[in-house]
Order: sequence, then structure tokens, then C-alpha cells
Amino acid sequence: MGVMKKLSEQLLDSGKRTIAGSNEGLPFEITIDDVNGSMKAERLKDENRLKQYNDDVKKWYTTVRQELKSNVVSLTKNGAENLSKSINGKIFKKNGESYRIGFSFLREGIYIHYGAGRGYAGSVGSHWIDRHGVKHSTNPNAKFRQGTGKRKPLPWFDPIIKRNLDILADIVANYSADLAVNATHIFIEKK
Repeated sequence: MGVMKKLSEQLLDSGKRTIAGSNEGLPFEITIDDVNGSMKAERLKDENRLKQYNDDVKKWYTTVRQELKSNVVSLTKNGAENLSKSINGKIFKKNGESYRIGFSFLREGIYIHYGAGRGYAGSVGSHWIDRHGVKHSTNPNAKFRQGTGKRKPLPWFDPIIKRNLDILADIVANYSADLAVNATHIFIEKK
């Protein structure tokens, strides 16, 4: 199942315009996996290192979020102020230690990234519910037109994450060699 179809189904089920997650996580997230769980207690004992690690992760998240907001405004003709304002995220902690960073934004962010939109759908199309509760679906004549004509893909999300991922990996490695960054669920384009 394609990413566009999955996201559309999530939106249809939730009846919301925002690609948002539950408390379980956000749709675009980086996890920090513990490869050696036996060392966690030792890491948590050093409160100064733990605080520094959490502060560094928060600083990374804040910087990346600001870059995403600036990037989407600079790449789009109309500025996409609503999309920029909607870029949010959360740092999840377990036992006081940051272990997951998630991002969410309006579904228009996916369309801009793929070059889709009204009249320029992908092969699957989508379904959504408008603010009045009316169910809509993609016009069949628009299918297979994504990324053509006026609608060119504008990869605004993935390049920023890719550029900053090594910095996060360094932050994690400096804190503990037993932690690894898992970025399999962060990118819009799943290759």
C-alpha cells in the first residue's frame, strides 16, 4: 500500500485535515533504539549527561523544525503559510530519556512534496472529509498526473531531515554508544 493511500485512509478515518498521530507516535518520526538494554540504568544515573543529551536533542528538534518552516515558505509560490504554521512535533521520553522525535503537518505538505494536488493526482488518488463532514474522492480524470504540468514535486521535507540526521546521530553517539538512530519512518518518500 502506497504512502499516499495510507495517509489518505488515516485522514478519512480521523476526519481531520492534519496528518497527526496519537499518543503512540506521529506519522514522520525518528526513533532512538537501545541496542543494549542492560546499560540503560547506568545511563540514567548520570543526571548531568542525561540533561545535556535531552537539551541537545531538543535544540536539534527546534532547529530542524525552524528549517522546515523556512524551507516550505521559500520553495512555494504562495508561501504556504498555513503549512508552515502547521509544522509541529514532539519529543517523546521514557524514564526521562529522549527516545523518539516526531513531526506532523497539514496533508498539503505531502501533496507539495509529491507534486500532487487538485487535478494532479497520483495513481491511487485519495478520499477525504471536508470541514462540513462531506466525503470527497479524487476526480478519476486527475489520476496519473502527479508531478506533471504546473505541479512539479517540491521536496521540502526530506532534504532538511537528511542534512540534519548526522548531527542527531552525533548527539546520540556522544551520549551513549548503546543507542542507534532509526530513521526508517521519517522520510516522506519511502524508497
